[in-house]
Amino acid sequence: MKRKIVTICLAWLSVLFVVGGSRPESCGAESKMAKYEPALISGAVDMVRNKETMKEAFEEEEQGRAEAALEENAAGSEASEEKNGEENGEKMSPEEKAAEARADAYFDNSVFVGDSIMLGFRNYAMKRQDSFLSRLQFLAAGSYSVNNALWEVNEKSVHPMYRGKQRQVWESISMMGGRRVFLMLGMNDLNINGLEGSCEKYKELVEKIRETDPEAEIHIMSMTYVMKGKGTGLLENDTIREYNSMLKQMAEENGWGYVDIADALADENGDLAEGYCSDDFAHQRPEAYDIWVSVLRDYAKEQLEKNNAEGGMQEDL
Repeated sequence: MKRKIVTICLAWLSVLFVVGGSRPESCGAESKMAKYEPALISGAVDMVRNKETMKEAFEEEEQGRAEAALEENAAGSEASEEKNGEENGEKMSPEEKAAEARADAYFDNSVFVGDSIMLGFRNYAMKRQDSFLSRLQFLAAGSYSVNNALWEVNEKSVHPMYRGKQRQVWESISMMGGRRVFLMLGMNDLNINGLEGSCEKYKELVEKIRETDPEAEIHIMSMTYVMKGKGTGLLENDTIREYNSMLKQMAEENGWGYVDIADALADENGDLAEGYCSDDFAHQRPEAYDIWVSVLRDYAKEQLEKNNAEGGMQEDL
């Protein structure tokens, strides 16, 4: 249809060109041609207008079809999600549903802080946006560490962005209204600060967070492993295991939570399982973050049970 319209318009314009550019020199012929020129010009203009009108109509029709297709796909997606939800719901008792809802609510006003490993979890959560993932806030950046987290903000710093600018992480947490803070750092620290130095820097960072927000709960997440034989210097799995052990002890001594993500992703040799690795080193695939979701939900349930038990003991006293 479009080609026919363009062909007809070109034909009319060719007639105009011939009429306008090849006028006979005789006055009689000129007079006759002048009589037909207004009609020719008007016809050409009408054809152009018709072309534009038909083009607009065609585009509107195409847009309508696209919108209808989107609505149909959305309806199908919603129906599929609803069906899956119903199927899952049928498998769960009312008590189990209530427990899942409480576990999701546990992550309200939570902030997850970390390096590129955490950045991958942030990207995963943004794509999923189901269960408690839609409730999470993130402060993550590539090359972030407990060491450079204490640096001043300048053109060389790697602090995570919040509201369009880099800030000290404790300032951003306070602005976010973070109630629970989950920290996963160390990948970029071990070869710089060593084990003891990294733990000391960790404590210093937590102190900064607590100074700004004394009510914030601190939860340390274990550093995850690297692929077998891919470590460099202190960044290898035996040292990472020792580091995690020190982090767990530090958390227990200070009344912080500790979440073991590393062992849930390890293979039988204690290395990062190949199926969970995305770069043959340390970064992780969505399948690994599926495990994160499971571990975090179980952790939330354990913490809620612990809080309920402690609340019951206080009432007994």
